Amino acid sequence: MAESGDQGTAQRNQGITLIAFVTALNVSLIVFGVQTGFFLLLRNKLSRIFKPKTYLVPERERTESPPSSPWGLVSTVFRFPDREVIKKCGLDAYFFLRYLQTLLVIFIPMAVIIIPILVPVNYVGGLSRNFSANTTDNGININSTDPQGADYSDPSAPKSNITGLDTLAWGNVRKDQTNRYWAHLIMAVLVIIWVCGVFFAELRVYIKVRQDWLTTAEHRLRASATTVLVSGIPDKWLNEEALRGLFDVFPGGLRNVWLTRDLTHLLDKINKRDIIHKQLEEAQTELIRMAKKEQLKKREADEKQARKASKSHRPTKGERQERQKREDDAAKQQAEGNQGISSGDRHEVAHDLGDAEAEVKTDHHHGDHHHDDHRPSTGRSFVTSGFSKITGGFGKGVDAMGKTGQEILGGAKNISHGIDNQIETTNGFLPDEKDLPRPSTQSSNHPQGLASEERVMGPPASQREHYRNGSSISQDTMLKGESVEMRHFGNTTRKADTLEDMQQHETIRWYQFWKPPAGGYVSPVPQGYEGDDFPFKKEKTLLEKIKSFIPFLGAPELEPIEYPKAYNEERLEDKDGGAEWEKWVKKSKRPTHRLAIFEWTPSWLPGLPFLNKKVDTIYWCRQELARLNLEIDIDQKNPERYPLMKSAFIQFNHQVAAHMACQSVTHHIPRHMAPRTVEISPNDVLWENMAISWWAEWLRTAAAVAIVAGMILLWAFPVAFTSSISQVSTLTDTFPWLSFIDKNKTIHNIVSGVTGVLPAVLLALLLWLVPIIMGFLAGFKGAKTGAQKTETVQKFYFAFLFVQIFLVVSLASGVLQTLDYLANNPTGIADLLAENLPKAANYFFSYMILQALSVSSGTLLQIGALINWYIIARIMNKTARNKWFTNTKLPEVNWGTTFPVYTNFACIALIYSVVAPIISIFAIITFSLLWMANRYAMIYVNRFTIDTGGVLYPQAINQTFTGLYVMELCLVGLFFLVRDENGEVACAPQAIIMIITIFLTGIYQILLNNSFGPLFRYLPITFEDEAVLRDEAFQRAQERRLGLDDRDDDTSDKEDAPRQQDGSQNNSMDGADDKTGRGNKFTNFKPVKGIVHASTWAARGGKSTYDRTFGKAEKGFKNVTKYREERRKKDLEAQRAIGEALYGGFHDEIEDLMPEERDVLVKRAFMHSALRAKRPTVWIPRDDLGVSDDEIRRTREFSEHIWISNEGTALDSKVRVVYGRAPPDFSELDIITL
Repeated sequence: MAESGDQGTAQRNQGITLIAFVTALNVSLIVFGVQTGFFLLLRNKLSRIFKPKTYLVPERERTESPPSSPWGLVSTVFRFPDREVIKKCGLDAYFFLRYLQTLLVIFIPMAVIIIPILVPVNYVGGLSRNFSANTTDNGININSTDPQGADYSDPSAPKSNITGLDTLAWGNVRKDQTNRYWAHLIMAVLVIIWVCGVFFAELRVYIKVRQDWLTTAEHRLRASATTVLVSGIPDKWLNEEALRGLFDVFPGGLRNVWLTRDLTHLLDKINKRDIIHKQLEEAQTELIRMAKKEQLKKREADEKQARKASKSHRPTKGERQERQKREDDAAKQQAEGNQGISSGDRHEVAHDLGDAEAEVKTDHHHGDHHHDDHRPSTGRSFVTSGFSKITGGFGKGVDAMGKTGQEILGGAKNISHGIDNQIETTNGFLPDEKDLPRPSTQSSNHPQGLASEERVMGPPASQREHYRNGSSISQDTMLKGESVEMRHFGNTTRKADTLEDMQQHETIRWYQFWKPPAGGYVSPVPQGYEGDDFPFKKEKTLLEKIKSFIPFLGAPELEPIEYPKAYNEERLEDKDGGAEWEKWVKKSKRPTHRLAIFEWTPSWLPGLPFLNKKVDTIYWCRQELARLNLEIDIDQKNPERYPLMKSAFIQFNHQVAAHMACQSVTHHIPRHMAPRTVEISPNDVLWENMAISWWAEWLRTAAAVAIVAGMILLWAFPVAFTSSISQVSTLTDTFPWLSFIDKNKTIHNIVSGVTGVLPAVLLALLLWLVPIIMGFLAGFKGAKTGAQKTETVQKFYFAFLFVQIFLVVSLASGVLQTLDYLANNPTGIADLLAENLPKAANYFFSYMILQALSVSSGTLLQIGALINWYIIARIMNKTARNKWFTNTKLPEVNWGTTFPVYTNFACIALIYSVVAPIISIFAIITFSLLWMANRYAMIYVNRFTIDTGGVLYPQAINQTFTGLYVMELCLVGLFFLVRDENGEVACAPQAIIMIITIFLTGIYQILLNNSFGPLFRYLPITFEDEAVLRDEAFQRAQERRLGLDDRDDDTSDKEDAPRQQDGSQNNSMDGADDKTGRGNKFTNFKPVKGIVHASTWAARGGKSTYDRTFGKAEKGFKNVTKYREERRKKDLEAQRAIGEALYGGFHDEIEDLMPEERDVLVKRAFMHSALRAKRPTVWIPRDDLGVSDDEIRRTREFSEHIWISNEGTALDSKVRVVYGRAPPDFSELDIITL
């Protein structure tokens, strides 16, 4: 096998000398030193890049700024508590760091024990002691089946080719000393036992940490803790009443049910609208900037002509700077606060819970057929004091950052020098010097308020008295204004008069062997089932029934709707003239683009002249955006047009009920009502995949697995192609038509230069594409959530890396030749590994140390963020929205592609831990540096918005077993290949023992997963009582901290206790038990202002909490205000001004809200995103020429279905877009984690 084919990359590193290794190490150290040096130099100056989590995240996620000294930084990172990592970064980040820490726990003892034993065994008295020079004789043919080679100490024998670091490895043992291999066997067995023991302990820790996290009071308040996604629901159970009747057997009953609909058509429209909206926003911004640039050119020419006529001197530099400052101040004033105009705002974007309350009331009015054209006055809600400050500028004190509001142009000299000599840029953001209130969301021009919005909040309060803490409404019920009223709390059953009604009376024929005997019970019937007419679907024709079973042909056709005209065609192209832009810009210079010929043509493909029609971008986008806005609005109000899908989100009142529902056998037929998934965040749902049927998901999965397998096997070909083009002579010999390259020296030199760079670029591109392709395939496969997608990517990417990074570079031949060899010799896998892997050890020495030094220092330096912030952002970000997004978006980690890289490192180190013992040293260096660098990045740089709950960790541990199995197979082959002086197998007993060890390892892993598997995701019942106690203690602690606790309320608590114990589940929002005439309490609910820094407010709903909160508000305000001021004193650093304006005082966590407020948000959380999508704002900059205002006026005259605004934006003296607030269509409630 070794004599055929080209050698793998690692084979060429056999016998690497000490000098060669030190040279490679020095290069790595230089890279590490340069990147680390720049990091230490810049980290205190570029807070936005190196420590944004100290100010640019919600207060709960913020960390204190690290010390300025390097040693202080190292000490702080080391001592940062793990519980704080979980709290601020999530379980995925913590378990990733713990995985690296676990690898250190594995390899440090191994290095201490194995290296002192095996290195002397291999080196002392071995075949070679030539450690520093390579004396390999190329003329000597070493038998490939004899890894020991010849006896170097025997002058009459051929010299050994073992040199360098190979003298410390397996192959240096002499043939007359084969009994030394018992030491290798003992060490291998100890390694296996140690690794298995560590993995057992780690899985126990994982379960404990995850269970603690799941049962924290903060987490149990989230909708994700109690919501289950049920898939594969049969038609007769696809009804809210049926699902309630089925799942109400679990403790606490149900709170909400959301049936899902196939809204693919509507979602496609929304995605298309988003593209057109962005295109129109960019085109309008470009037109306004073009007009302003032309005006500045004209002004400069006029001034030059005036100076020439008056024979005066041109303005001095100081005068020019003074004028620029005046213009920048004017732009800042325009960008701040309430300045600017808007058209088409229907006030459907909720900026605070007061707006959400108005939606609830509006929906109640719709449900009762009452109409109120005026939004209720909600005052200034407590959430408006936080994120809504953006409307008046990003807080106070940011002026100290210097030259804020100016985009960085012209190199480093334009980088603003900020607080404490920090080098910063605000990327177009203009701070405000005072707090300005958010512009009123009420307008006399829009008296309808939210009346035109879909009804999503369910029935009146009087019909919701059956639940203690939530609503009893589904998505469809909310949309139709209906309610399903439960008769009583707990398990309910359908009506059946006699026992005979529940028995089968069908006569069974003798040949009907597939049917059970007559007289049995009928198949379970759901509540509310109405026979064949259920669930109110029109009868399908025979052809439709046949098509429904054929893949890709069963999609139901939607009932057509005739949409009204969305715009005024007479105002389409400014036919009346007099537009402001016409004074400065020629019509031929207006933004244009070419239309795609087909609907499925990707938008990023450029149009071709004479083939694609050329249109005016602004006119065309206005027309399409108005049309799509109107159609989407109508479609959202008619969801019954879209067919129900066979899945639903079910929210329970108790967390334990959700976990029980997932672990129970729900349906009496296999594969029905399965799978069931718990711990789903509303923001993590992939709505575009919810409409994928079960058979389509199976087909997609098979296709995705096939593609990944093909990539794993065939990816070596494009990689080999990149290396083949590195030599010009190879190209000309392979392709004779390229012979002209050699005939011209100039062309030859140019091609040589290109081929020197092109292979590296192509290889980097190929490797960069792999994670992107894996992510696409995981989504294409049909993952319903981002967490499921991440788990799939982790599996795919690890398989790819292990084969391509380890096996391909280790084997003497390519993948296909290896597969051919194994097909002809299935039992030769051990020999194949034993023959090739020891030769490749030196390659992985260099590979691991290079990765450790370069990747760790690169993680600290944040090269990608630097390039994006200072180069790409200046080139690409032309609109205010793009600049705002860049300013507020922090780096995130894709765990699906991060875990496998380090899992592959671990496998490689385990495989060589006995064959080449010194690899343990490189493993320790690698994982130590990576742990330190990633810990810093997670604490101070990266933000984690989606968390899988740590489920990637046990999968990574299971993948690490791959390293153990390959090590064992390799040792089996190596033991069988060892020959004594007589040429006979000398280590057969060791090989047999190792074979037994392979089976024992497999059995151990199976037992390990069978034992721990159910606890990887689900909670045991034993935790529920303890969790309830923690909830109560958490509430009391919060009330004491906020000054809301009063022992005088003990009496009222005792009065409420019997009512809570007798099983009553009355909601604190219900008005049925209120005899004081207040009705529904939430109708007049006003959040308490002032408690703006309460990071965790988990107050329960109910009368005692209501009275305690509002009855003692005056007393509590004093304590709360004092607490808030103490917290604010710590945040007075000017570098945090933007973060304070963004997040200061805003209740960004669900536990910060009261139960009534949480209920408002949760009700809409699991509705399909297509039904919740709001009309986007065309956000354009305001200018002093009036072009922007005129474009808004003309857009309003063209159509009332386009929301366009220039509020909070302007152009500075250099015609750059600046902004002082968030986009008008941004909802602050979106940042709350549900």
